Amino acid sequence: MSKKIMLLALAAVSAAVFALPAAASATEAHIDGVTSFTGTFGLSTLTAKEEPTITCEGPNHVTGKFDTGSTTTGTIELDFTACHTKDPIFGATIKCRTSGSPLDNTIKSSGAFHVITTNNKPGILVTPVATSVVCAGISTVKVAGNIIGTITSPACEVESKSLVTSFKAAGAVQEDKSYTGTNYNLTSQTGEGAIKEAGLEATATLESATAGKITCT
Repeated sequence: MSKKIMLLALAAVSAAVFALPAAASATEAHIDGVTSFTGTFGLSTLTAKEEPTITCEGPNHVTGKFDTGSTTTGTIELDFTACHTKDPIFGATIKCRTSGSPLDNTIKSSGAFHVITTNNKPGILVTPVATSVVCAGISTVKVAGNIIGTITSPACEVESKSLVTSFKAAGAVQEDKSYTGTNYNLTSQTGEGAIKEAGLEATATLESATAGKITCT
């Protein structure tokens, strides 16, 4: 039913937040001087086509690290809290969580990230593991795919210990989707139903113990 949206957010989110799938190539940005980071993102919403919106009010957290010797690729862990959707019939608030989560309104996910250039801007391509979400006994939803976010701060060649990434979507359609001529997006599937496109709205602020600099190419 509407669990799809929840999963989407996780994947994304959902993530909130450094990105990368395996097929990245020529058009890459690089972040020098950073080996690991922690971060937070506020209110996050996920929308799948023809499905209710799933909201995670937070606090939402992300931790990550770059692969050894890499300035573009790494792994992340995502933890969303106060997650819920609306009953499509009665309008009541329904709590959502990932399978195995200790709390009934917590969504956890993980994945890989790759620092890229998208639409002539530095960005992050996140590839989460397929994540299953259950909302108060409703059918399990599987969220997968990829999501691209835009790095809004700092600017290229400017050193900073903070990095802000924005994920914007018009409903189920992500604003930034193109990388090296290929479109990327999150997907959601409820039970054995059709796989649908999904979009994530969230802004993440990442912090590093050391200052890093984005080199845009």
